[in-house]
Amino acid sequence: MKTIGIIGGLAWPSTITYYSTINRLVSSKLGPEHCAELILVQADFKEILHWIRTKEWELLGKKLLALAKHLESSGADFIVIACNTVHRALPLSENKIALPILHIVDASLERILQLGLKRVGLIGSPLTMTDEYFAGRLADHQVEVVPPSKDDQRTIHDALRNEFVQGLFLPETRVRFKEVISRLAEEGAEAVILGCTEFGILLKEEESPVLLIDTAVVHCEAAVSMAMV
Repeated sequence: MKTIGIIGGLAWPSTITYYSTINRLVSSKLGPEHCAELILVQADFKEILHWIRTKEWELLGKKLLALAKHLESSGADFIVIACNTVHRALPLSENKIALPILHIVDASLERILQLGLKRVGLIGSPLTMTDEYFAGRLADHQVEVVPPSKDDQRTIHDALRNEFVQGLFLPETRVRFKEVISRLAEEGAEAVILGCTEFGILLKEEESPVLLIDTAVVHCEAAVSMAMV
């Protein structure tokens, strides 16, 4: 089995999701006594968040490079970044990183294409919902992205900023998110991408009016598949 390198702390609740999901998947495939071979490095999210808000992508890219080199020197075989938004800075550093990087959007796109979907909703951080780093990659494969309304984007951003980064996942927020998803379905979305790695903690597919594609889960599944090749 290859050793998975995880860049986490973006924010810490999603790091827990990656660690537990990857280990559960390995255990389910190989048996209950097995777990993943992985190395985890964690960044201080406050520093990362500052660079995202100020759009200092070069500084964020340098940080990703430093974290990736740490994983490389520690024996990782490939890297996953446990955050959607941070992938925006990846083009500034990936050509300097020796290890393969399993891109979260590519993992999500693979699932979308497997399902034969052509029109999907996308909820995530403000950047994820508006920047081409996510939607553009899907458009290259003729997948149309339906973003939430401006009001719904504010609802999502407020929950991210005030709740999720602190590990708070409130019932009333779950209700509001379901309403956002319902509106995207009414606009013709065949599925909704949970484009923030914390969203799967709040929302479960069985409670959704439409198919959900949790980027954290499909990313972890792709990582385990890559590790076991």
